[in-house]
Amino acid sequence: MAIQIRQQLTATPNPTALPSQVDFRQTLRSSQDGESITLEYRLAADHDVWFKGDDGQPTKSVRRSATIPLTDTVRLDQLVLQVRPPGLGPMDMVEIDQTITDAAGIRIPDSCVLRLLH
Repeated sequence: MAIQIRQQLTATPNPTALPSQVDFRQTLRSSQDGESITLEYRLAADHDVWFKGDDGQPTKSVRRSATIPLTDTVRLDQLVLQVRPPGLGPMDMVEIDQTITDAAGIRIPDSCVLRLLH
């Protein structure tokens, strides 16, 4: 019922040019074996960087599910980021916010910054 972030969220490659597939990695551990969690990745609404959704359409948020054991577990989510106007730009970096929701509904925030190549 408690998720611990053992290593903060990182993005690779960093920096990157868009569009690009980006690997989001972090290490998590649960206080109970086999805890189901939801991970939501979000981008700010007012700029021109978007995720490519599972349906191929641009979206500002993406959800993933996982099961986390009692031991340190490396999570990897591969997401495509792309540029889609209108929005503010050009940008040098973008922040990706993440919320992990555990089985008890507790929300744990994390984030990382992705530097952008022009």
